[in-house]
Amino acid sequence: MYRNLNLKIIQYRKFTYILSAVIIFAGIVSIAVQGGLNMGIDFAGGNMVQVDFKDSSVSIGDVRDVLIATGYGNNVQRIDDPIKNTYILRTLARERDNDKVIEEIQGALKDRFGSASVVFERVDIVGPRISSYLLRTSYLIGLVAIALILLYTTFRFRFRFGVAAIAALVHDVLIVLSFLSFFGKEMDTYILAAVLTIIGYSLNDTIVVFDRARENLKSSRAYEDYPMTINMSINQSLSRTLITSMTTLLVLFSLLIFGGNTMKNFAFALITGVIVGTYSSIFIASALVVEWHKWKPEKVKKV
Repeated sequence: MYRNLNLKIIQYRKFTYILSAVIIFAGIVSIAVQGGLNMGIDFAGGNMVQVDFKDSSVSIGDVRDVLIATGYGNNVQRIDDPIKNTYILRTLARERDNDKVIEEIQGALKDRFGSASVVFERVDIVGPRISSYLLRTSYLIGLVAIALILLYTTFRFRFRFGVAAIAALVHDVLIVLSFLSFFGKEMDTYILAAVLTIIGYSLNDTIVVFDRARENLKSSRAYEDYPMTINMSINQSLSRTLITSMTTLLVLFSLLIFGGNTMKNFAFALITGVIVGTYSSIFIASALVVEWHKWKPEKVKKV
């Protein structure tokens, strides 16, 4: 039944180009207005204390007053949790004595609210040198991954397929970063892991479609109506793509709901990436191959 699908996907590629361009442009504007992505302490450097108060009457103003009194700023954020009364306190990183900063903040919170009512759930200390190293390493990992993907797809398929796959991956990453900016999510090592996972997931979906296209392009007749052949390839792999994405999303939504505060941003990034990756493998990657063929028609490959 699924192999007989004949949805006119390639026919509407210009609409999907516009949709993607609007989202990416809005994301760039959002990032620019906010002065860049909201970097977590993993990349920006700093000290972070996550504290849970057993007393539900403690407000964000009370916690901020304590942090201000220590002289380490006023960066306090409340975690949206209907059960717990949890806050995250952040300070800038120092070249040294970051442990002392954490100890003074913890001591001030205990003195104000009592040791029995304060539970420190998480403490992170990242110096400026370490954060700079992590940021440079992240960029390097991304560039190496893109280069290896291009080599792999070119070797397995054709160069134009490899370029289209890379363009689709860049498209996916830009949209994920746009949504992180829209919702004010922090860019930390969890999000970086999610982005790298998304790259692999999206590439796998794209390769499934490209593999079907390669099989269908084994005759000269297939080249006579290139867009129709690519469209048929998408339809033939559509059920596999959608079923895989839906089962993956079921797991990710469970992680988002039940995974706790630490995993929420990670799950959010993955959910966005899976949706966008599925969309790009269906509407973007193959459409770019068709556009390339219109610009420079591909010669028939003898089998």
